[in-house]
Amino acid sequence: MDMWNPYKSAVNTVIPHAKIVIDKFQVVKLANESLEKIRKANRQNVSAKERRQLMRDRYVLLTRSKDLIDFDDQIKLQIWTQNFPLLGQAYELKEKFFDIYEAESINNAYKLYQNWLSNVSKELMTYFEDLIKAMNNWEEEIFNYFDSPITNAYTESLNRLIKTMNHVGRGYSFEALRAKILFTQGYRKVKKKKKFKEVEVTFGKMLPDQFPNWSQTGYEWVYEEIYGADFSTLIKAMEEGTF
Repeated sequence: MDMWNPYKSAVNTVIPHAKIVIDKFQVVKLANESLEKIRKANRQNVSAKERRQLMRDRYVLLTRSKDLIDFDDQIKLQIWTQNFPLLGQAYELKEKFFDIYEAESINNAYKLYQNWLSNVSKELMTYFEDLIKAMNNWEEEIFNYFDSPITNAYTESLNRLIKTMNHVGRGYSFEALRAKILFTQGYRKVKKKKKFKEVEVTFGKMLPDQFPNWSQTGYEWVYEEIYGADFSTLIKAMEEGTF
Protein backbone atom coordinates (compact mmCIF):
# COMPACT_ATOMS: atom_id res chain seq x y z
CA MET A 1 0.00 0.00 0.00
CA ASP A 2 0.91 3.67 -0.13
CA MET A 3 2.31 5.53 2.85
CA TRP A 4 -0.97 6.84 4.24
CA ASN A 5 -1.79 6.42 7.92
CA PRO A 6 -5.55 5.77 7.46
CA TYR A 7 -4.65 2.74 5.30
CA LYS A 8 -2.37 1.46 8.04
CA SER A 9 -4.96 2.09 10.74
CA ALA A 10 -7.62 0.22 8.76
CA VAL A 11 -5.35 -2.79 8.28
CA ASN A 12 -4.31 -2.87 11.92
CA THR A 13 -7.95 -2.72 12.99
CA VAL A 14 -9.39 -5.34 10.65
CA ILE A 15 -6.44 -7.68 10.01
CA PRO A 16 -3.88 -6.87 12.73
CA HIS A 17 -1.62 -9.82 11.93
CA ALA A 18 -1.19 -8.87 8.27
CA LYS A 19 2.23 -7.80 7.06
CA ILE A 20 2.16 -4.34 5.49
CA VAL A 21 4.41 -3.74 2.49
CA ILE A 22 4.92 -0.20 1.24
CA ASP A 23 4.80 0.06 -2.52
CA LYS A 24 8.35 0.27 -3.88
CA PHE A 25 7.44 2.89 -6.47
CA GLN A 26 6.09 5.25 -3.83
CA VAL A 27 9.48 5.18 -2.08
CA VAL A 28 11.77 5.59 -5.09
CA LYS A 29 9.47 8.36 -6.30
CA LEU A 30 10.62 10.38 -3.29
CA ALA A 31 14.24 9.90 -4.38
CA ASN A 32 13.41 11.31 -7.81
CA GLU A 33 11.52 14.20 -6.24
CA SER A 34 14.58 15.02 -4.12
CA LEU A 35 16.70 15.24 -7.25
CA GLU A 36 14.06 17.41 -8.89
CA LYS A 37 14.25 19.91 -6.03
CA ILE A 38 17.98 20.34 -6.59
CA ARG A 39 17.58 20.60 -10.36
CA LYS A 40 15.03 23.39 -9.96
CA ALA A 41 17.21 25.17 -7.40
CA ASN A 42 20.15 25.17 -9.81
CA ARG A 43 18.02 26.73 -12.53
CA GLN A 44 18.02 29.95 -10.54
CA ASN A 45 21.79 30.34 -10.98
CA VAL A 46 22.12 29.77 -14.73
CA SER A 47 21.50 31.77 -17.88
CA ALA A 48 18.15 31.71 -19.64
CA LYS A 49 19.58 29.39 -22.31
CA GLU A 50 21.00 26.99 -19.75
CA ARG A 51 17.74 27.11 -17.81
CA ARG A 52 15.77 26.03 -20.86
CA GLN A 53 18.30 23.29 -21.55
CA LEU A 54 18.16 22.01 -18.00
CA MET A 55 14.39 21.79 -18.28
CA ARG A 56 14.56 19.78 -21.51
CA ASP A 57 17.16 17.42 -20.09
CA ARG A 58 15.11 16.64 -16.99
CA TYR A 59 14.41 13.10 -18.17
CA VAL A 60 18.16 12.38 -18.37
CA LEU A 61 18.63 13.12 -14.68
CA LEU A 62 15.63 11.01 -13.69
CA THR A 63 16.73 8.01 -15.78
CA ARG A 64 18.89 5.29 -14.26
CA SER A 65 22.47 5.59 -15.50
CA LYS A 66 22.44 1.97 -16.69
CA ASP A 67 19.43 2.79 -18.88
CA LEU A 68 21.07 5.75 -20.63
CA ILE A 69 22.01 3.87 -23.78
CA ASP A 70 22.01 6.84 -26.15
CA PHE A 71 25.47 8.45 -26.29
CA ASP A 72 24.01 11.98 -26.46
CA ASP A 73 22.09 11.37 -23.25
CA GLN A 74 25.27 10.21 -21.53
CA ILE A 75 27.05 13.39 -22.62
CA LYS A 76 24.17 15.55 -21.34
CA LEU A 77 24.32 13.84 -17.96
CA GLN A 78 28.07 14.31 -17.76
CA ILE A 79 27.84 18.02 -18.62
CA TRP A 80 25.19 18.83 -16.02
CA THR A 81 26.72 16.79 -13.19
CA GLN A 82 30.15 18.34 -13.86
CA ASN A 83 28.88 21.91 -14.14
CA PHE A 84 26.78 21.55 -11.00
CA PRO A 85 28.70 19.42 -8.46
CA LEU A 86 25.82 19.39 -5.96
CA LEU A 87 23.50 18.16 -8.68
CA GLY A 88 26.05 15.47 -9.52
CA GLN A 89 26.21 14.36 -5.89
CA ALA A 90 22.42 14.24 -5.71
CA TYR A 91 22.27 12.15 -8.88
CA GLU A 92 24.71 9.65 -7.38
CA LEU A 93 22.63 9.49 -4.20
CA LYS A 94 19.52 8.86 -6.26
CA GLU A 95 21.29 6.04 -8.10
CA LYS A 96 22.58 4.49 -4.88
CA PHE A 97 19.13 4.62 -3.34
CA PHE A 98 17.64 2.77 -6.31
CA ASP A 99 20.39 0.15 -5.86
CA ILE A 100 19.01 -0.66 -2.43
CA TYR A 101 16.00 -2.26 -4.09
CA GLU A 102 18.27 -4.71 -5.84
CA ALA A 103 19.38 -6.21 -2.51
CA GLU A 104 18.72 -9.92 -2.14
CA SER A 105 17.79 -9.82 1.55
CA ILE A 106 16.34 -7.46 4.11
CA ASN A 107 19.63 -7.39 6.02
CA ASN A 108 21.60 -6.35 2.94
CA ALA A 109 18.99 -3.74 2.09
CA TYR A 110 19.16 -2.26 5.57
CA LYS A 111 22.97 -2.10 5.46
CA LEU A 112 22.86 -0.41 2.06
CA TYR A 113 20.40 2.15 3.37
CA GLN A 114 22.50 2.96 6.42
CA ASN A 115 25.53 3.41 4.18
CA TRP A 116 23.48 5.60 1.84
CA LEU A 117 22.25 7.74 4.73
CA SER A 118 25.78 8.30 6.00
CA ASN A 119 26.74 9.71 2.58
CA VAL A 120 24.06 12.41 2.52
CA SER A 121 25.94 15.65 3.06
CA LYS A 122 24.61 18.57 5.08
CA GLU A 123 24.13 20.54 1.87
CA LEU A 124 21.87 17.82 0.47
CA MET A 125 20.04 16.84 3.64
CA THR A 126 17.33 19.47 3.11
CA TYR A 127 16.55 18.18 -0.37
CA PHE A 128 16.33 14.54 0.74
CA GLU A 129 14.45 15.38 3.92
CA ASP A 130 11.07 13.98 2.79
CA LEU A 131 12.65 10.68 1.71
CA ILE A 132 14.58 10.27 4.96
CA LYS A 133 11.51 11.16 7.01
CA ALA A 134 9.46 8.53 5.17
CA MET A 135 12.17 5.93 5.73
CA ASN A 136 12.14 6.71 9.45
CA ASN A 137 8.35 6.72 9.83
CA TRP A 138 7.68 3.63 7.72
CA GLU A 139 10.91 1.71 8.23
CA GLU A 140 9.37 -1.68 9.05
CA GLU A 141 6.77 -1.53 6.29
CA ILE A 142 9.29 -0.36 3.68
CA PHE A 143 11.82 -3.06 4.46
CA ASN A 144 9.08 -5.72 4.53
CA TYR A 145 9.33 -5.50 0.73
CA PHE A 146 12.58 -7.47 0.80
CA ASP A 147 10.81 -10.42 2.42
CA SER A 148 7.66 -10.01 0.34
CA PRO A 149 8.62 -8.29 -2.95
CA ILE A 150 5.17 -7.23 -4.15
CA THR A 151 4.04 -3.87 -5.51
CA ASN A 152 0.88 -2.00 -6.47
CA ALA A 153 1.85 -1.98 -10.17
CA TYR A 154 -0.93 -4.34 -11.26
CA THR A 155 -3.53 -2.55 -9.13
CA GLU A 156 -2.48 0.83 -10.53
CA SER A 157 -2.80 -0.46 -14.10
CA LEU A 158 -6.31 -1.66 -13.32
CA ASN A 159 -7.19 1.73 -11.82
CA ARG A 160 -6.06 3.40 -15.05
CA LEU A 161 -8.18 0.97 -17.03
CA ILE A 162 -11.26 1.75 -14.93
CA LYS A 163 -10.67 5.52 -15.17
CA THR A 164 -10.30 5.26 -18.95
CA MET A 165 -13.53 3.28 -19.23
CA ASN A 166 -15.34 5.78 -17.02
CA HIS A 167 -14.08 8.65 -19.20
CA VAL A 168 -15.21 6.89 -22.39
CA GLY A 169 -18.64 6.31 -20.88
CA ARG A 170 -18.86 9.93 -19.71
CA GLY A 171 -19.87 9.30 -16.12
CA TYR A 172 -21.19 5.84 -15.38
CA SER A 173 -22.81 5.26 -12.02
CA PHE A 174 -20.71 3.11 -9.71
CA GLU A 175 -23.03 0.13 -10.26
CA ALA A 176 -22.89 0.50 -14.05
CA LEU A 177 -19.11 0.90 -14.09
CA ARG A 178 -18.67 -2.14 -11.86
CA ALA A 179 -20.91 -4.21 -14.13
CA LYS A 180 -19.06 -2.93 -17.20
CA ILE A 181 -15.70 -3.96 -15.78
CA LEU A 182 -16.69 -7.30 -14.30
CA PHE A 183 -19.44 -8.62 -16.50
CA THR A 184 -18.91 -7.31 -20.02
CA GLN A 185 -20.40 -9.84 -22.38
CA GLY A 186 -17.77 -11.84 -24.23
CA TYR A 187 -15.02 -10.99 -21.76
CA ARG A 188 -16.30 -12.42 -18.52
CA LYS A 189 -14.59 -15.42 -17.01
CA VAL A 190 -16.91 -18.32 -16.22
CA LYS A 191 -15.83 -21.32 -14.24
CA LYS A 192 -18.00 -24.45 -14.22
CA LYS A 193 -18.05 -26.75 -11.21
CA LYS A 194 -19.71 -30.06 -10.55
CA LYS A 195 -21.60 -30.34 -7.31
CA PHE A 196 -23.44 -33.31 -5.89
CA LYS A 197 -26.66 -33.05 -3.93
CA GLU A 198 -27.66 -36.23 -2.14
CA VAL A 199 -31.23 -37.47 -2.13
CA GLU A 200 -32.59 -40.82 -1.03
CA VAL A 201 -35.34 -42.79 -2.72
CA THR A 202 -36.43 -46.03 -0.95
CA PHE A 203 -37.92 -48.96 -2.82
CA GLY A 204 -39.70 -51.98 -1.27
CA LYS A 205 -40.53 -52.83 2.32
CA MET A 206 -38.69 -54.67 5.03
CA LEU A 207 -40.63 -57.99 5.17
CA PRO A 208 -39.48 -61.30 6.62
CA ASP A 209 -37.84 -63.73 4.18
CA GLN A 210 -37.76 -61.04 1.48
CA PHE A 211 -35.01 -58.94 0.10
CA PRO A 212 -34.34 -55.90 2.26
CA ASN A 213 -35.36 -52.53 1.00
CA TRP A 214 -32.81 -50.67 -1.11
CA SER A 215 -32.34 -47.07 -1.98
CA GLN A 216 -30.69 -44.95 -4.60
CA THR A 217 -28.90 -41.84 -3.45
CA GLY A 218 -27.55 -38.72 -5.08
CA TYR A 219 -27.70 -36.96 -8.42
CA GLU A 220 -25.27 -34.65 -10.17
CA TRP A 221 -25.95 -31.13 -11.31
CA VAL A 222 -23.78 -28.41 -12.86
CA TYR A 223 -23.87 -24.70 -12.10
CA GLU A 224 -21.86 -21.64 -13.14
CA GLU A 225 -19.81 -19.40 -10.91
CA ILE A 226 -19.28 -16.02 -12.56
CA TYR A 227 -16.08 -14.35 -11.41
CA GLY A 228 -16.25 -11.50 -13.88
CA ALA A 229 -13.92 -10.62 -16.73
CA ASP A 230 -10.26 -11.53 -16.46
CA PHE A 231 -8.40 -8.24 -15.98
CA SER A 232 -5.55 -9.15 -18.32
CA THR A 233 -8.18 -9.76 -21.01
CA LEU A 234 -9.76 -6.35 -20.36
CA ILE A 235 -6.41 -4.58 -20.50
CA LYS A 236 -5.51 -6.30 -23.77
CA ALA A 237 -8.89 -5.43 -25.27
CA MET A 238 -8.55 -1.80 -24.18
CA GLU A 239 -5.04 -1.52 -25.64
CA GLU A 240 -6.24 -3.03 -28.93
CA GLY A 241 -9.24 -0.70 -29.03
CA THR A 242 -11.77 -3.55 -29.18
CA PHE A 243 -13.32 -2.96 -25.76
